[in-house]
Amino acid sequence: MNTELISLIGILLALVFVVVGSLKSVSLIILASVAAFLVAATGGVGLLDGYTTYLGGVAGSVTSMFPLFLGGQLLGCFLEQSDLTESIANAIIKKFGARAIVVAVFTVSWILVFCGINVFVIIFTVYPIACAFFKVGDIPRNLIPACVLGACVSEQVLPGVTTTANVLTTEAFGVPAAAGPVTGIVLSVFLFVMNAGYLYVQGEKARKRGEHFVPLPGESFEVNLDREGLPHPMLVIFPLGVVLVALNLFGVPAYASLYLGAVVAMVLFFRRLGGVDGVTRTLNKAAKSSMSVMSTCAIIGFSSIVTAVPGYNLLLGGLEKVSGGNPYIFAFICVAVIAAVSGSATGGVKFVLQSFSERLLAMGGNPASLCRVICASSLTFDSLPHNSAVVLTLNACNVSHKEGYRHVAVTTVLNTTIATVIAIVFAMIGIR
Repeated sequence: MNTELISLIGILLALVFVVVGSLKSVSLIILASVAAFLVAATGGVGLLDGYTTYLGGVAGSVTSMFPLFLGGQLLGCFLEQSDLTESIANAIIKKFGARAIVVAVFTVSWILVFCGINVFVIIFTVYPIACAFFKVGDIPRNLIPACVLGACVSEQVLPGVTTTANVLTTEAFGVPAAAGPVTGIVLSVFLFVMNAGYLYVQGEKARKRGEHFVPLPGESFEVNLDREGLPHPMLVIFPLGVVLVALNLFGVPAYASLYLGAVVAMVLFFRRLGGVDGVTRTLNKAAKSSMSVMSTCAIIGFSSIVTAVPGYNLLLGGLEKVSGGNPYIFAFICVAVIAAVSGSATGGVKFVLQSFSERLLAMGGNPASLCRVICASSLTFDSLPHNSAVVLTLNACNVSHKEGYRHVAVTTVLNTTIATVIAIVFAMIGIR
């Protein structure tokens, strides 16, 4: 058995190990470290040298991604602590009635993702709001996870935003953050309508079946649609506007744009946040939440050791054959496969950009189109049952896989795969 084949078997075994470990809720930091040792051992690069390569990949990822995570958490925490998210949900329900509750919760989640907030933080922010409103509408809680995750994928395909996938891809291919505007906007509208529409229909069906919202022991969620003193929902335009203008018009780095938006939100809601003490508590909360970057970077670092062993060449050749030489199908397959086995959309994107970006361009891929295809592809099979965000969201909502995953699968696997196909077709016919 030749060296390349042994190395490839080691890579595949390592990926299987990561998947199985994720299903058992083992930390991605531990899984990635062990997987790196396995790849190094079978790749002939030496255990210590291979692990050093892995650590270099982790360190580089932390350096590039931590500011994004921190900026997103800062902006999101200021908006959430100011009661702006509750104000937005209230406004939607007052305008469209109690039947718009599912769409209201979906929209609040969408806005939080738009701010660059990590899904691991969004679920804890949205959950109490969702429960309070779902109790008013008597909608079963098994739709809450899909409301959050379905909103996340609906926003993450937009051009010109500070989401990790968009920042990583546009920087890698040297194009503006708003590259591929037509494709990105079409995909985002498609996913928003399809996901929000699906969840609304499921809420109506649950109502007809006689299903109800059942509070768990110790839970007490109340909402007052007539609560006074909430900030005007349109105030969200100011911090978000600063982020978008800084990023897209002045070319400010994504993390710095988020910092600017956070400062605007802090000044705008200073008194509502509780003055200096309240701002300090919010800053501490955001800083703690930003540490979730480590799990993502652990998986990303794994790609650095994979690309350093002989089996990588066999893996690359196999993926090229499956894609038929089409750069967009190649990108889809690569990102979707890596995101699936690692359970990380960001991990899949970073892995492919580090490993195949030059190859994709050499195959004739348009940089702007590749950005939109890769962003969409990362949101497909990353949401399989073992995905850490899926597991965390279901657990946080006290919903089992049996009760809630089918809704998550429709909004984050089925609909996103359809959206990716649309992106590939657009790329092939020259629509950017």
